[in-house]
Amino acid sequence: MRIKYLPIAESNFDDIGDYYYKVGGNQLARRMIKQIRSDIKALLTYQAPAYELVPGVHRLVVAKGAFLAFHRINEADSIIEILHVRRSERVAATQKDIK
Repeated sequence: MRIKYLPIAESNFDDIGDYYYKVGGNQLARRMIKQIRSDIKALLTYQAPAYELVPGVHRLVVAKGAFLAFHRINEADSIIEILHVRRSERVAATQKDIK
């Protein structure tokens, strides 16, 4: 298995980085992105629970609970596709948020 970040997830990282850059500078922004990506790597050895609102999608809690990483498993290609990364306190993600 390998991890693949889809374009929307990469865009989420840009937004997260921009926010933390404004709040605490470049070092904080890099540290947060690194923490989230590191936590996502756990999917190589751990299967996160299914996300009850979107069939076929799983949800991983990352960065000490601050973010959620939504993903699906493509068994045929041995890929874990990261679909969307968002703050955990936001309104629940729906089918339209996760493509």
